[in-house]
Amino acid sequence: MNTAVERFWSRFCAAHPDAGSEPFDVFRVGDTDESADGGADLIVSGTKTATSSLREELADIGVPFPGALSVVIDGGGQPRAIVETTEVRHRPFGEVDAQFAHDYGEWDRSLETWKVRNRAHYRAVCEGLDLEWHEQRELVCERFKVVFSDPAHRAPSRSMSHG
Repeated sequence: MNTAVERFWSRFCAAHPDAGSEPFDVFRVGDTDESADGGADLIVSGTKTATSSLREELADIGVPFPGALSVVIDGGGQPRAIVETTEVRHRPFGEVDAQFAHDYGEWDRSLETWKVRNRAHYRAVCEGLDLEWHEQRELVCERFKVVFSDPAHRAPSRSMSHG
């Protein structure tokens, strides 16, 4: 954990002494700083209340469980929220339903778009893990809720430059 995340976690623990000494995970959404900023915004706003991972991606930290507390960071590594896992289901990629895709909170929130975007994502993840991709590959589908956020920890505004 970086210093900003440690301070953020300490502030949360001061109000919630039963939280434990460390978060279950510190994570960001997406593969770029911009997607991490956008994902953090979606989580803080309550639009994104679900995420998914391949079980194999979780080998280092373990599978989340109801009650697990994690810190969401933005593209600059700044803490934006603490989320509590409320539900974990294991299901094949091809069996993810429209409600989960909606709660995932990204793109147009449709199942069709979720499958197109995540099929490409998980194909690349499988390649990096030397796994074969197929639609029956098991996902860990997690739902969560924001239990702590701080307006002082907003993502920095990024100016767009052209040229």
